[in-house]
Amino acid sequence: MGRRPGRSSVALLAVFLISLTSTVSVVAALRRGDDRLVEQKADQQAQAVVRAIATQARRYNEHLAQLAASLGAQSQLESSEFAATTAPLRGAVLPGVTGVAYVVPAETSQVSVVQAYWRARGVTDLRLVPAGSGTSPHLFLVIRQSFDDDPALPGADLSVVPEAVEALRAARELRQVITSRPYLLLKDADRAEEGMEPGFVLAAPVFATSPAAENGRFRGWVLLGVRGGEFLEQAVAADAGQSAAVELASVTVGDRKIMARWQPASRIDARVATRRPTIDVPLSTWQITVAPTVALLAHRNPSADVVAMLIGTFITLLLMALTAALVTSRERALRQVAAATAVLHADIRRREEVEAQLRRRKAELKGFAGIVAHDLRGPLARISGYIDFLSDDLGSGLDDQNRDFLDRAGKAARQMSTLVDDLLGFSIADNQRITERQVDLKRLVDDLVSEGFSRPASIEVGSLPVIGGDETLLRQVFANLIGNAVKYTDPDDEPWVRVSGRQDGDQWRIDIEDHGIGIPDREKETVFTAFTRADGSEGYPGTGLGLAIVHRIVERHGGDVRISDNPGGGSRFHLTFPLRIPAGLSQLDADPAER
Repeated sequence: MGRRPGRSSVALLAVFLISLTSTVSVVAALRRGDDRLVEQKADQQAQAVVRAIATQARRYNEHLAQLAASLGAQSQLESSEFAATTAPLRGAVLPGVTGVAYVVPAETSQVSVVQAYWRARGVTDLRLVPAGSGTSPHLFLVIRQSFDDDPALPGADLSVVPEAVEALRAARELRQVITSRPYLLLKDADRAEEGMEPGFVLAAPVFATSPAAENGRFRGWVLLGVRGGEFLEQAVAADAGQSAAVELASVTVGDRKIMARWQPASRIDARVATRRPTIDVPLSTWQITVAPTVALLAHRNPSADVVAMLIGTFITLLLMALTAALVTSRERALRQVAAATAVLHADIRRREEVEAQLRRRKAELKGFAGIVAHDLRGPLARISGYIDFLSDDLGSGLDDQNRDFLDRAGKAARQMSTLVDDLLGFSIADNQRITERQVDLKRLVDDLVSEGFSRPASIEVGSLPVIGGDETLLRQVFANLIGNAVKYTDPDDEPWVRVSGRQDGDQWRIDIEDHGIGIPDREKETVFTAFTRADGSEGYPGTGLGLAIVHRIVERHGGDVRISDNPGGGSRFHLTFPLRIPAGLSQLDADPAER
């Protein structure tokens, strides 16, 4: 009887040490695994930011290259043709773009001749102003189309802007789109004191491709101005959000110039290393500094270690109690401890495997938008360009069968391009950061009507409010709904659309009515699901994504969209938006004449 306390104490001590060691090992493993996850997440975030910036830059390059090819195909470029050719850029999602311009070189002795030449081609208010006494040749902006509220007056001379001159020369020599080093754009020069961030320009050479315009002759450059801050904000808002601060800088030999910064409200976490990946662009290298913030670690559960320790302590106490009560069952108790520890380790491994699988799926979904935007849009743009070139170049030389084949190929390319654009719009509609500002819906819809739709239509625009929201996304909503109303109307009937708005309680209500083919009652709820098309629409072109995009965008603005039958035939879409505007603005801030 006297030996039992000694044996019991040894057994209890052994159980205590084993359990304590297991608990500490589990806690340490949890910490190491969490630290690895943080580093992996920071690396993945940096890679996602780089992909987003590179994808957006490539998309800008492709738009400008396609525009340069279209201008080169013109037999004689005039102001009206330039405006019509560049009009699609307004509808494209190109954040930060201030406008597009056409640049031509001219010696000092040629200024008056060049000015007269372009005035005769529609730029009636052109006044060329040579910059610098000894600068030659001059590089004049003879045509300018502004994409923001600032006026676009032609006539400026870029020959005194070293960054622009460098980009223009390289574009002509290399025959490709060139991105300039950053500088304060000409239209922002007067706002330098307001802290305007530098921008950059994309320059593409225009060579004649039409026999009537001396095929292969250099005609000038087409220039796209981009504000660095807005470019970076839209590129990284979805991937960085509040979890990382991003700085975009242009690096050349002995020079590093900051282009833009994305600074979220969350503070930078000094415990996680800053990533500095690079992207090679012509003339320089873009260095992207990604500094994780404390929001990146929001997924970490600070009480996990405590919970693990408490569980280990509970197991230890339980085993000690069992050991004290069942000294003779020591072997069985030790086996239970080993089994419990093995189960705990297995749970940890399963959790790490599940998390790794989720990260892989997320990366695959994010990469899908980039694949659609780059790998499909580029080839489709080139296919469409070659088809248009063949159609224009061969002209009446084709017989009816070959002409029919060429028309079918063009139609198929346009349908694929529409599907790709809709897929991209659908993927970003739920993730793109909303830049809320005061949006005049009357002016927005009037602009859409003036640009026209797929066929002539009678469109009535009534009174519409000024609301708070993202102008680019709201423009996509009304373009889809009005475009659908025009498209889904019997070919023998003239499309009719009426857009009106009114205040309904604590919200705005916008009605879009048409006399189209209508939507059956049984499908009025499911038609907002992606890739769903209503009965009766089989003979009309479409992808089944337009209404799904509308539904996502309206919901993200805090509103709702519903469908009912129009008493005059067709459908009536009801859109509601909260009765609010961006912080710091008032309904009285809008110009009454514009509303």
